[in-house]
Amino acid sequence: MSQISLLIRINADADEVFEKISTAAGIAKWFTDANILKDSETGKMKLQLWQETMFDITEFTPSSRIAWHCVSNDNPWYGTNIVFELVAEQGKTIVIFDHTGWPEITEMYRDCAMSWAYFLESLRSLVEEGVGTPEGVAPKCEASAT
Repeated sequence: MSQISLLIRINADADEVFEKISTAAGIAKWFTDANILKDSETGKMKLQLWQETMFDITEFTPSSRIAWHCVSNDNPWYGTNIVFELVAEQGKTIVIFDHTGWPEITEMYRDCAMSWAYFLESLRSLVEEGVGTPEGVAPKCEASAT
């Protein structure tokens, strides 16, 4: 299995960064449209991106860690895990990002690696300068699901 691993330092406290990666309003400002849902049967939180891609939120530790597990089996991200770990360091927050569980390195995998780097910079810009570059503002992703 392959994984995308990135690290970025943001000039803000972990509470502010966590709000941007753990709420629908925050995610929409640096990444893409999102909805946070609560499963009526289990009570567990779910994340919906792009209207059709669902994730279980498998870890949620305020100001520290959030993990998403893709459960949409018709999506190239199916079965992968996206983890944001936040570490406070002298007034900054280190964001340790991992997108794990890729079965192979494909064009989609490589494109996602570039896109995640772009969107983490968008997150930093949102937190530090007040303006992110989410989908719709960002350059279009051209990779196919091959």
